[in-house]
Amino acid sequence: MIARGFTTRARGFTTRARGITTRARGFTLIEVMVAVAILAIVTTLTWGSFKQTFSTKAQVEAQAGRYRTVRLALDRLARELSMAYISQNEDTSQPERRTRFVGKRRSDVDEIMFSYLGHQRLYQDANEADTALVGYYSARDRDDSRKTNLMRRETRRLSNYKIDEQPGEADIVCDDVIRLKLDYWDARDKQWREEWVTTAADGQPDRLPSKVRITLTVRDERGKEVPFQTEVRLVMLEPLNNQPKNLAVTGVGVAPAFASGQTASGAAAAPSGQGGAFTPPPR
Repeated sequence: MIARGFTTRARGFTTRARGITTRARGFTLIEVMVAVAILAIVTTLTWGSFKQTFSTKAQVEAQAGRYRTVRLALDRLARELSMAYISQNEDTSQPERRTRFVGKRRSDVDEIMFSYLGHQRLYQDANEADTALVGYYSARDRDDSRKTNLMRRETRRLSNYKIDEQPGEADIVCDDVIRLKLDYWDARDKQWREEWVTTAADGQPDRLPSKVRITLTVRDERGKEVPFQTEVRLVMLEPLNNQPKNLAVTGVGVAPAFASGQTASGAAAAPSGQGGAFTPPPR
């Protein structure tokens, strides 16, 4: 086909215009394969970088979540220990005391049970108070028997029964626990004790430790054992006693003896013969 000086040949794609000859060619199979190979290498390197970033992000998030669980468990145990108390207003004829502080050393997870002032009522008209009995202990995981969970059980009120015989709720505080170690500071003897029992005569009757050291060892997301430690001070070290000290133990309600010429309010007593009658002051 010839038109206005242009000559085009179908075969060879040769174009001639005004004395200039050009030849149009496509990509060969080798060139296409090289380009595809380069694109595949770049895509693989880019995906490997993104995959490493996603893996690192997942590990950091898992570690942060694990540490947050441990921190919440330590904060909860420390907060409740700071509100522990015991009372001397007990019925000694009952098999169990209503208020107690019992810490036992175990091979893996130490057990502790104490009365405290932090119970929260979930219902308005519930027959409950601000005091309750709370205990921490270990239990095997239901889904994986190889794991040990730190459990917490709280009663609804104080009573003269064992904690497992009282109505209450139990929940998991921290999962996959390796070790829970509790040490109690004896302010009187100036030493750390492995156990603290206020209900036994050979223990520490009617007194609480001044502080408790908590060491919680867990397994992180990589399977490595990591210990966490904190200390908490108890507020109420002395037992509660509602009986006034100036009244006799066997004679509740007996007024104490006062000095001659003084009344219970500290005012001067009326002279004998007047019967204690009140005389208004002169105007």
